[in-house]
Amino acid sequence: MTTLAKPLSLLTLATALCTACSAGTSPSASAMSSPAESASAGSVSASANPSQSLPAISEGRIAFSSERDGDSEIYLAGADGSLINLTNDPAQDSQPAWSPDGTHLVFASDRTGSSELYVIGADGTGLHQVSDGLANDGFPAWSPDGARIAFASDRDGNAEIYVMNADGTDLTRLTNDPNNDLAPAWSPDGTRIAFDRDIGGTNFDVYLMNADGTGAVALAAGPASDESPAWSPDGSRIAFFSDRDGDFEIYAMQADGSAVAPLTDDPGDDVAPAWSPDGSQLAFVGTRDGNEEVYVMEADGSDVRRLTADPADDGDPAWTS
Repeated sequence: MTTLAKPLSLLTLATALCTACSAGTSPSASAMSSPAESASAGSVSASANPSQSLPAISEGRIAFSSERDGDSEIYLAGADGSLINLTNDPAQDSQPAWSPDGTHLVFASDRTGSSELYVIGADGTGLHQVSDGLANDGFPAWSPDGARIAFASDRDGNAEIYVMNADGTDLTRLTNDPNNDLAPAWSPDGTRIAFDRDIGGTNFDVYLMNADGTGAVALAAGPASDESPAWSPDGSRIAFFSDRDGDFEIYAMQADGSAVAPLTDDPGDDVAPAWSPDGSQLAFVGTRDGNEEVYVMEADGSDVRRLTADPADDGDPAWTS
């Protein structure tokens, strides 16, 4: 599997990861700094960029990845419209996921030569690597109790879902399937995990399993590609994106897979949904204005507004209170 060159939206990343897994190639062996050197170099306070302020959001903060400074870095958009550059490294940093208390983020980075997982404080301090460097790891998701991190890894050949303690210890494999499994998402009560299963090339179905890896069943299945499950904060619905109507749009369904309904309808692709903390809104990535930008809409799909506006691509939104 090759190291991802542009890990921005889940659409881009899922396509690249599965193509690489299918090809069976090995991680890049390019020389980079060691994990300890990278962590030391990256443990600096986050910097605000007042020249790139954003529209205000209703609550909390949205973390996202952006190439606006030349390579993919993690940024924070505040409720007041502030924009903070959280990471600053020549490598590609992407896929931020919040800790439940909003004090830390876990993200994927190829700063050691392969895609690994790092944890950083929301103020940009305390950067440290939590995955072991033995494979390509990505798609991190913090458990609701803050104790564990689920993620996808190719360490056993193809992409599977694993879970580890938040400090990187006690690694456990949850899935074991010939197909690639990606993008785990914890239910709010921590008892179940939704995820993507590659059912043919770059075609995915949304699956649901118990948090111990048992009882996997398909929730959204069919000839279309259904990807990137995201639980509503009350656990009643799961948002995802799908090309079942031609291009990629955002959909929502009940947690049992019933009552699938489209939330967006635009000629551009809409992907990577992320719920607001109160469940009233969704952030997502869209190409409706020419390149990948982060948008926000009401939970019923109304009142779509653009959050980011930069010639470079923005993706991977994650919302916290």
